[in-house]
Amino acid sequence: MLKILLIMLLLPISLFAQTWQAESGDRQMAVLELFTSEGCGLCPAADRWVNKLPEQGITDDQLIVLAFHIDYLNDKKGWVDRFASPVFSDRQRQQAQLNLFQTIYTPEFVVSGEVIHNWQKHVKEVIHVVNGFAPESSITLVVSDNDGELIIDSHIAVEGEENRKYSQLYLAITEDDLLSEIKGGDNVGATFNHQHLVRKWLGPFSLNEGGETDFSTSVMMGDEWDINKTRVVAVVHNLEDGFVLQGLALPLSEHSDH
Repeated sequence: MLKILLIMLLLPISLFAQTWQAESGDRQMAVLELFTSEGCGLCPAADRWVNKLPEQGITDDQLIVLAFHIDYLNDKKGWVDRFASPVFSDRQRQQAQLNLFQTIYTPEFVVSGEVIHNWQKHVKEVIHVVNGFAPESSITLVVSDNDGELIIDSHIAVEGEENRKYSQLYLAITEDDLLSEIKGGDNVGATFNHQHLVRKWLGPFSLNEGGETDFSTSVMMGDEWDINKTRVVAVVHNLEDGFVLQGLALPLSEHSDH
């Protein structure tokens, strides 16, 4: 972490228009991965339910949401989801494999690595259980905007020999408030306001088995992205037992500038 801060202090102030930073705390954050599609008739209800979790007492201090739009329904439902990506479908298949399942579907809920089948009944319960765990990893993020290029510096600390051996880092770029009018398929006539939508999913990035890792990468923002509605999310995932050790979300808005 000291090395990252020294680098930031040495850079000319004019180089970066804005810089943000955040550090994970002593609570284990739950990470909800929602696999969804604009062409899925059952998905709008799931999307709405997730978006209303704050009204049910689940706050940003407890939960990070990643909404992955999968691409395998694009040829089957009469509607092409413009936010879908095969990278996101691969992430869903990876989660299924880690949970020893052979099938994937939409909407599908995965909380901190565990597939939750009856999401309306069990997702909130699992979130509270995860929040009760002591975190087995800590994350620090420093993000700078260099004329539309996000410079992402992170420091990851991982506890435990098994975690250090099998854990990897993933990074997500998400955006809120994306309107989409559906003109075909199961949801024809609907207008969606997507929240927590994953724009980019990067990784896995290897972590030092000694337990301390400094990592740096960059991501070009799309021309249509709104940085004030964008978050950078870091996830430390044990790919042996499937458990997400910790997550950290850093909003890139003017109000969160440090």
